[in-house]
Amino acid sequence: MADISKISRRVEALRRDATERDQRHQTVFDARSQKLDNIAPGSMPDAWPRPITANAIDTAARQLAENLAPLPSINCSTGVMSSERAKKFVARKTKVAYSYVIDSNLKSKMPTGCDWYLTYGAMPIVVEPDFKTGRPRLRIDNPMKHYAERDLAGNVTSYTTVWREPARQLASKFPDYAAAILGGDQPYGRQTDGDTELELIKYCDKDSYVLYMPERSNLVLMETPNLFGKCPVAIAQKPMWDDQERGQFDDVIWPSLARNRMAMLGLQATQQTVRAPLAIPTDVQRIPFGDDAVIRTNSPEKIRRVGTDMPQAAWQQEAMLQQEVMRGTRTPGSATGDVDASIITGRGVDALNGGYDIQVATGQLMIGTALEQALEIAFEMDEKFWPDAKKTVSGVINGTPFEESYTPSKDIKGNYRVSVSYGFASGMNPNQALVFLLQLRGDQLVPRDFVQRQLPMDVDVAQLQAQVDVEQVTDALKQGIFAMLSSAGIMAQQGMDPTQVLAQAASIIEMREKGASMHEAILKAFQPEPKPAAADPMAALMGGDPGAGGGALPGMDPSTGAPGGVAPGQAGMGQGGAPDLMSMLAGLTSSGKPSMSTSVKRQVPA
Repeated sequence: MADISKISRRVEALRRDATERDQRHQTVFDARSQKLDNIAPGSMPDAWPRPITANAIDTAARQLAENLAPLPSINCSTGVMSSERAKKFVARKTKVAYSYVIDSNLKSKMPTGCDWYLTYGAMPIVVEPDFKTGRPRLRIDNPMKHYAERDLAGNVTSYTTVWREPARQLASKFPDYAAAILGGDQPYGRQTDGDTELELIKYCDKDSYVLYMPERSNLVLMETPNLFGKCPVAIAQKPMWDDQERGQFDDVIWPSLARNRMAMLGLQATQQTVRAPLAIPTDVQRIPFGDDAVIRTNSPEKIRRVGTDMPQAAWQQEAMLQQEVMRGTRTPGSATGDVDASIITGRGVDALNGGYDIQVATGQLMIGTALEQALEIAFEMDEKFWPDAKKTVSGVINGTPFEESYTPSKDIKGNYRVSVSYGFASGMNPNQALVFLLQLRGDQLVPRDFVQRQLPMDVDVAQLQAQVDVEQVTDALKQGIFAMLSSAGIMAQQGMDPTQVLAQAASIIEMREKGASMHEAILKAFQPEPKPAAADPMAALMGGDPGAGGGALPGMDPSTGAPGGVAPGQAGMGQGGAPDLMSMLAGLTSSGKPSMSTSVKRQVPA
């Protein structure tokens, strides 16, 4: 049984230490929701209860969060894997880690979490056991009014969240305490309306989970021991120069308010100019109004509106405030498409996006570290709560569906190490990453497999490479057929019959029209016809039955197997059976001189 008084004092001390941070969180929340009267009362006129300028803070936060939101790749390898068994162990564990992310639906929750990370300077990831499905779940918590304690190693030892809910909803969630929540045990004047929001505090440490209401004398609504033995929370924090969490837009609120105030003054000046009083000469006795009204006077040039001239410094001040807001949000003009034509070059745009890309890379580093810690906690929780349960997980990794069965005690075995990576092109936009990859590949600095795995898109590398290989081989087959068809004329000139080649090409076209694939059509078109059995072994060796005339190549004598016009026994010799020069010089006399004698020998087979 937890000591609620001790927990309450501990939480109140944490809240006192974070008072300044909570005020900044509330201020930036009001700025993004455009509740400027909560920040600067009386700054908005009654006619314009909302700002007339774009919400630069909200726009910058959403755009940068969308760049941070894509999930990284996960790898459970602990080093160089030399055996096939180790590779299978790592592959199965990696699929389990992906299943944690998929089942927790982190892909759709990451944009909101990254938005909180930028706005409030933190993104807590809470790992909770789901006993209904027997799986751990990852949940991104709202960092407003969260309070964490850490040990010397940076691990979270206690985690507290504070929020408010209507009393009616709390009474329906906890019917056993409905009377105490609604104040039924209090006098009539001190009872609580159902729409009144009451404060709740959820506290977690290595020993217990406690949910209580400080406004009801620390009424404990729920208490359960922490069987996990540690606080299952990992927090991604923005880099800090002091001990306080600071969002990216804390210092941009007041320049944004000043910019809106300058826009309001300009609107007011424009309105006064349009509705300024009319100055007329003294000889005008009547002033008609309406369309096509006629004013009779001897000095019409003196009829005018009394205008209000805006000083030039006012427009300069408004431009300066706009630049300060963009500088404070660290958003370049190219990120929103507002680029001056004078710098529309590759080098100019890269210079503008330099700081923006660094923000993305730094955010991915901090969020990736927290995600690693959360997945390690999930592995440990899975093994501790369900060690011998055989589970089946499924999902999609890099575009490839998978289904894997595992047992935590067998397939985790105390190895909780996980690494996440956003790729070497972290912080680059997709166009820059593609150009960089092509340059590395063009100089043969990296293999093709590395380039495919670093593509800024979700692909199955093995399947992608198989499709590329099939396309390349198909193209090679086509080029071979084209070359064979182009030599049909030469074959006809040499006395060969090209009709067979043409018929095979026509057969390929016919089969392709019927829906056959290219390689299947080629295999069927060039499939050799079965040869009849030869009675004479010598005839079979020479290519078939001489009488049938089949089996011989075009231009060859089927009776001898030699080219046409060559006498039997003279194949490979010179014209007319003359020996070649090599045979003539092959003989040597006893003195070492070449024998220049030659002879003609004719042989006729028996």
